[in-house]
Amino acid sequence: MFDPTEAVPAFPAISWNDLETIYEDLAVTRVEKEAVQHLLTITRLMSPHLSPLDLMREIICIALVLTPASDPSPSERSPRGRAGPKLNG
Repeated sequence: MFDPTEAVPAFPAISWNDLETIYEDLAVTRVEKEAVQHLLTITRLMSPHLSPLDLMREIICIALVLTPASDPSPSERSPRGRAGPKLNG
């Protein structure tokens, strides 16, 4: 059970390059890739003027331009630059 008096771990640090990699991997079509790149660029430019909560909200909303087909299950994708183990069975 969740104890609200316990310290909540901080959100892990993530770089803009990490975000670009994540969204590039998730975008399927050329249109999605272009839209995501444009939105990330605008969000990065606006980030100094946004509160941390608003910045996180903007980053999450970028995912809304992606279609459901853009979200393969974890077993169907491997993060770029990291080859996942091949499991038999």
